[in-house]
Amino acid sequence: MANPMTSKPFAAQLRFHQARVSITQPTVRGQGKGTLRTAWRFLAVDLELGALRVRSERVYLTRLDRATESLQRVRGRKSGSFGLARKLLNIYIRDCVYSRMLCAHHRLERIEPFLEVPLDSFVAKGLIAASNELGQTRRLPAWKTIKGLSREESDRYQAFASELAESRGHARVHLDVTLWGARG
Repeated sequence: MANPMTSKPFAAQLRFHQARVSITQPTVRGQGKGTLRTAWRFLAVDLELGALRVRSERVYLTRLDRATESLQRVRGRKSGSFGLARKLLNIYIRDCVYSRMLCAHHRLERIEPFLEVPLDSFVAKGLIAASNELGQTRRLPAWKTIKGLSREESDRYQAFASELAESRGHARVHLDVTLWGARG
């Protein structure tokens, strides 16, 4: 059987499907009218997935920063928060890596160690709890909202997530499975 990813229309439809499956209404609840459709279009059409296929975390994070800024601009000044843009990108890119067809087509397997854990209140609470269990009670900032998350706060959460994930024997992106999924 032929590889359907060789068809540009199919590949584009699969990316749009992945955006709709990855980013749902609860993900953007309270973030303003039109946020969901704007995010889907940006992720499925405007985001250059192949450009994220790099060999170093530093280069990956630089490109992720550019994509974050682009999504913020697309969403506009009022609703274009760093926290929400980064969360949407991290969820979508993670799910593209989890998708066998998209991962193979864009050769994303090499970026798995660089991916950030998508942050939200559930993941933040899990990271804070893990930090407290390790006796590092002031290591992470108190969680406010995804819209209020700054770049500096995100970096602190991601740095701790890297250490925690390494101690558990996997990449930090997979903490989403245990921290968000464990919310019951």
